[in-house]
Amino acid sequence: MRFQIFISTVAAICINGVFASASPIKSAAGLDLGGNATFMFSDPSLQAFGVGAGYQGSLFLTMWNERPIGGKMRLETVSLREEAVQKIRTNYAYPDSHLKSMVQNWTLLSFGAEGRFQGHGQILFWEALLGYAFGGGANVTVSRSVDQGITDTSQTTNSGFALSGGVGIKRTFTPKITGLMSLRSMLFMAAPYSSNGLANKSFIPLPFFFSVGAEMPFDLF
Repeated sequence: MRFQIFISTVAAICINGVFASASPIKSAAGLDLGGNATFMFSDPSLQAFGVGAGYQGSLFLTMWNERPIGGKMRLETVSLREEAVQKIRTNYAYPDSHLKSMVQNWTLLSFGAEGRFQGHGQILFWEALLGYAFGGGANVTVSRSVDQGITDTSQTTNSGFALSGGVGIKRTFTPKITGLMSLRSMLFMAAPYSSNGLANKSFIPLPFFFSVGAEMPFDLF
């Protein structure tokens, strides 16, 4: 009985010592919102090019913020829209049609790194993330002959991996609130549409996100 009490006491002291000596992880959670400018490219067989705009918003978590490079997780919703700047046939999507506009929607869950350094009284940062984009509803608008006009077609975006990254500036307003601005981009690593007719067509949306937001620092553990 005394031996069991002794072992329990030693274990409690060791556990308390480990937690007492462990440093808290400097972390922050935040929200950013913004718009995007988007360019649409394609392989030579499709000859498509478009420009447009959209919006995005995200929740993010950073960890090990006391270090020059820490971890980052981002949950983001993205909506892109592009208008065709030239007349391109889209008979593979709809008979006797030409591309007018395209819309893509994704929800991304990404993990990666954020680096920070001081400059001119500001906190400058960069991020590089690898994530998985979950496809959502989408739309492709085509123009047809004069008597048939414009046709909207419902589509579905593909799911797949995506690379994202960017740079930004942070400014501390209070000990609990830090404002930020960032410029980021994303490259989707698969054909954007999974619907019949557009599946596996090599359209390449390239967005540039401009976001503003805020984060709240806290100690984890």
